[in-house]
Amino acid sequence: MEKQERQTTEKTAGSETIDTGKMKSVAADVVDEAKSRGRKQFEAGKDKAAEQTEKLAGAVDRIAEDLDEGEQQSLADYAGQLAGSMRHFAENLRGRSLDDLIGDTQQLARNNPTGFLMGSVAVGIALSRFLKASRERGPGRHAGSYTTSRSEGEQGTSQSISSMGTEPGSATNSPSEIRKGV
Repeated sequence: MEKQERQTTEKTAGSETIDTGKMKSVAADVVDEAKSRGRKQFEAGKDKAAEQTEKLAGAVDRIAEDLDEGEQQSLADYAGQLAGSMRHFAENLRGRSLDDLIGDTQQLARNNPTGFLMGSVAVGIALSRFLKASRERGPGRHAGSYTTSRSEGEQGTSQSISSMGTEPGSATNSPSEIRKGV
């Protein structure tokens, strides 16, 4: 009996009794809730990825049509096949569960470890470039805008150049105006 009580309760420094069974139950509930939220977020992301893949496939189809009109049949065929593969991928993505996709990934890693590793590196590089570009651009900055600075003497004045302008309708200073300090 005493051994059973030790298994279900523990004494803390403040002489309070904590039921370890209840703690385990609460912890399990928290883990289940986290898994549920993670699955919901994954499903939302999966649907968005499938949608974007289908849009990209449509763009590749338009390129294939342009190539076909330009009498570049072999390139048009490749582009058409690529678009079809992209649509097939999007359909598979929508129709698969998280567990299915994890299982497929594990099977790919077992069957073709070199290809899996190379693909993982490629995805990692692409993701890091995307994140770096997103971070550098930051809020309020646009793609295509840039800033340069130059110092003049001990005063340390600097001048910024933006390719986009600062406000709609505002003109960007020309390089000669910048040198003059306008």
